[in-house]
Amino acid sequence: MRKLIGLFWLLCICAVATAQTASSAASDEALLAKARGLYDAPFTRNLISFDCAVQFDWKQHFLEFMKAIPPDALQTVEQLQGVQHRVFVDRSGAVVSAVPKAPDFGEAPRAAQLEKVFDGMVSGGLSGWLPSSMGELLPVAPTKYDFERIDSGYRLTMHGTGVAATLLLNPDLRLTSGVVQLPQPMRFTIEFAAGPSGYLLQSVKTSSTSDPETAGEAGFAYTYQTVQGFELPSAVTVSPSTTEPWHYSLSDCKTVAGIMLKVAPPPKP
Repeated sequence: MRKLIGLFWLLCICAVATAQTASSAASDEALLAKARGLYDAPFTRNLISFDCAVQFDWKQHFLEFMKAIPPDALQTVEQLQGVQHRVFVDRSGAVVSAVPKAPDFGEAPRAAQLEKVFDGMVSGGLSGWLPSSMGELLPVAPTKYDFERIDSGYRLTMHGTGVAATLLLNPDLRLTSGVVQLPQPMRFTIEFAAGPSGYLLQSVKTSSTSDPETAGEAGFAYTYQTVQGFELPSAVTVSPSTTEPWHYSLSDCKTVAGIMLKVAPPPKP
């Protein structure tokens, strides 16, 4: 009889634990769904791609950090200012191109070098915005996750293949900071503001966790414009950890919208 009673209680305890685990999982799932619905992620709302003209003031860039343009650099600045650019952005990244085509900087290697850096700053700034625009700052399947209620809001831990991080969110479910172990060790702070379609990424600052004493801080900042119903960046500031900030703006933006169809691979013979 005692064995039967003991078995009965063991089964009850297991059933309660299983129910609590299932309840916790359901609660986490509902909380994640709620959080996702609060953020503006245009690539989850039928945005396929967009392209914009890029404006960058080379003279202002030099004046901001050198106070004056050296006489021997004036021709280089004028050459660079004469190049027009557009940037194409989709889920795979951002690609910058000169319009109609890049000039021959064969006799001006410094101009060619600066043009290459500029392309990297423009594409890098928009690539920094992409995870937010695709709804990928929060966990996506099959990554496992767990919400914990804390005094400042929520602690969200996530782990999966090649992914491991701890995120902090305010009570209103705005992401505020995090520490990432995988795929690359780093820490970050992040700010969102309310927009017409949800929280918009305002800024993010990142630094390495491998050597906090010497690691510099890099950052991105964004303002927005409405283009055909989508909130897209209008001005971007890229602040590398080792060089001066770069400021550029986007105009004459054109979007492509529709439903992305995933085509299954053909069956193996």
